[in-house]
Amino acid sequence: MSGSAAARRSSNRPRRFSRPVAFGIRESLRLIVLGSGSTGNVTYVESGPANAPTRLLIDAGLARAEIDGRLVRAGLPDDPHQRRARLAAVDALIVTHEHDDHLGSAATLGLPIWATGGTQRAADLASETLYAGRAQRFGAISVEPIALPHDAAETIGLVFDDGACRMGILTDCGHDAEEVAAQFAGCDVLVLETNHDLSLLRRGPYPPSIKRRIASDQGHLSNAQAASILAQIARRGRLPRVIIAAHLSVANNDPRVARRALVEVAGPEVEILVAGPLGAPAVTLSDGHLTVERPPAPPPPRGSQLSLFEPVPEPR
Repeated sequence: MSGSAAARRSSNRPRRFSRPVAFGIRESLRLIVLGSGSTGNVTYVESGPANAPTRLLIDAGLARAEIDGRLVRAGLPDDPHQRRARLAAVDALIVTHEHDDHLGSAATLGLPIWATGGTQRAADLASETLYAGRAQRFGAISVEPIALPHDAAETIGLVFDDGACRMGILTDCGHDAEEVAAQFAGCDVLVLETNHDLSLLRRGPYPPSIKRRIASDQGHLSNAQAASILAQIARRGRLPRVIIAAHLSVANNDPRVARRALVEVAGPEVEILVAGPLGAPAVTLSDGHLTVERPPAPPPPRGSQLSLFEPVPEPR
C-alpha cells in the first residue's frame, strides 16, 4: 500500500514535552487497541499524573471521526465544558510506517506527528523525527522505536516505558528475527502480530504475488513466527503478562488458530487477547496490578452491531 496523500505536508507544530513528571502521583500505564488489521490500525497509550497525563496515538489508519468516537468510548473526556476532549486531548501521533492502514488520516487529526526519516520521505510527510534505537521522551512516557523488517521505507515497532512498566507494539514485521525479539524482552504487555496461518494463506484467495509478499522476510508475521518471537523472549527472561494478537488477516487466519499458537508457547498463565477491526479490551498496569477492562458495548441503534471491543470472528 502506498502512503496516503491526505497525510502529506501536515502543518501541525510539534508540542514540546518539557514539563516535569510527578512520578509519585502517576496514573497507570494504559494501552487500548482501537482498531487492528488491514481495515485500519490505531492504538492509544496513556500514562502520567492524574491532572496532566501523557496521551499518545499510534498510527491513524481509520477516519478522523471514527478515531474520535472510539476514543470517547474508550474513556477519553467527552464533556463540552472541559478544556480538552477527544482527539484534542492527545499529545502526539506516532506513525510506524507509510502504508495506508497506518498512515491514513494522520494529517487530518490536528496532532503533532512523529515518524522516522524514511517514513517522512516515502509519504512526503512533515513531522518530527524518530530514530530507531533512540528513545524519545513524551512527558511521562519514554518511547523507543525498534527497526522492523517490512516492505516499507523504515518501519518501526515501539516500546513504551513509564519507569514502572513496559508495553510494546510489534506488528508489520517480516520474520522472527532474534534481534527484534530481544528488543521486546521485558515487556509486561505486548501487542504482537499474528497476521496469517501459513496453510490458510497458501490455499487462500490472494494472487500468488501477494501471497509471496505476505510470507516473505519483508512481509508479515505468521502465527508460527509470532510463537517463535515469544519463545525467544521467554529464553531471555519472562514472558509478557498480557499478549494481544493483532493485525490478523480476515482471509488468511482464524482467531482461534492464532490464539492456540500463542498459548502453546505462553501457557495458561499469560492472558491472550485477540484484536480485530473493532479493537481489543483496554489493558492497564499500576503498581504491579494488571487489569483487563471490558467495558459494555454501546447499544446498537437497530439490528445487530459488533461491540468496539469484541474480537471479530475470522472466516477460514
